[in-house]
Amino acid sequence: MKRLSIIILSFLILAVWGCNTVIIRPWNAPNALKTSEKIRVFLGKAESDLMIKADGVIFVYDVNDLLIKRAYDAVSLDAKKLKAPIRFVADNPGLEYKGRKFRGEILLQPDKNGNVLLINRVPLEEYLYSVVPSEVPAGWPTEALKAQAICSRTYAIREILNKKDTVYDVESTVNSQAYSGMAKENPRTTQAVRDTEGVLAVYEDDPIHMFFHSNSGGRTETPDQVWGGKRLPYLESVASRFDEAGDNFVWKEILDQDKMDHILSSLGVGSIQSVQVLSRTPSGRVDLLEVIGKQGTSKIKGKEFRNLLGTSVKSLRFGIKRESEGFLIKGMGAGHGVGLSQWGSFGMAKQNFTYAEIIRHYYQGIEFARITR
Repeated sequence: MKRLSIIILSFLILAVWGCNTVIIRPWNAPNALKTSEKIRVFLGKAESDLMIKADGVIFVYDVNDLLIKRAYDAVSLDAKKLKAPIRFVADNPGLEYKGRKFRGEILLQPDKNGNVLLINRVPLEEYLYSVVPSEVPAGWPTEALKAQAICSRTYAIREILNKKDTVYDVESTVNSQAYSGMAKENPRTTQAVRDTEGVLAVYEDDPIHMFFHSNSGGRTETPDQVWGGKRLPYLESVASRFDEAGDNFVWKEILDQDKMDHILSSLGVGSIQSVQVLSRTPSGRVDLLEVIGKQGTSKIKGKEFRNLLGTSVKSLRFGIKRESEGFLIKGMGAGHGVGLSQWGSFGMAKQNFTYAEIIRHYYQGIEFARITR
């Protein structure tokens, strides 16, 4: 019986915080992840006169891993003349490019369009040291930081597995998730990453689509309403009442006539007279609008309308009406609204919810797992 108990416990890792027990089972990662556990982050297109710096020795390798240059402190080159990939490695952590230091390696990868892509290849956990404080303030409650670490790790793992045949896995901007290099790292967020090392959220043994956003405005959205495709069972619309204390829970913008006419000129309806919401998604977000101008009318999807207006429309949970000073837009929340609301997570952590409770609220029926090595 004792031997049986040991065998059973070897398949489950029990992480205990106070009276809350989180079952974290082993996850047998695909070979694509096991072989490296590194992520390739696109930093941008290299400029002609490129300089890489480091505090110590820099080693430069060619595509066959042959050492082609060894230098102290800095290496400069004309990136536009590069015909094959090269990579930079420092003997001390931290390669610097344009004033920002990065862990891991920096790769220069020519593409078929004549550009040279700058890619940071970095261990996954060290990548998260920068991502978590780039996404949420390091001063937030610990459980919210842990929740963000698991969200960011799961998102990154899914991208690594889906992008194994491409040049890079993620971008360094919010097109993927924010990544700012070593300068953004903070001891509190680094500890949150270490406390959850290797932990991800899975559904039927697959890493989930772990979308997150700033503030849902009180209710999250389903991914099919934002990007199309099928519904996901673990990403239903849920109430997010703790968003209320966060930035942009409610907001308003006023656009004058000239600005509105300019922004919507591509619709070809002339000077804008009114904008009416025709339909909304079940979560209350704008699905379809009708723009009425002096020279005609045009129906436009909410997502397209938001793209045209840019930061004036922080989310699709809004209403709009014409007033004497212009067009008044009043809304709730910021971002696409799918998955974890970062401000909702903050509010839940302030009320002593654990990271597991926070994540299970926004992603239903998921399990926690840890990458096995």
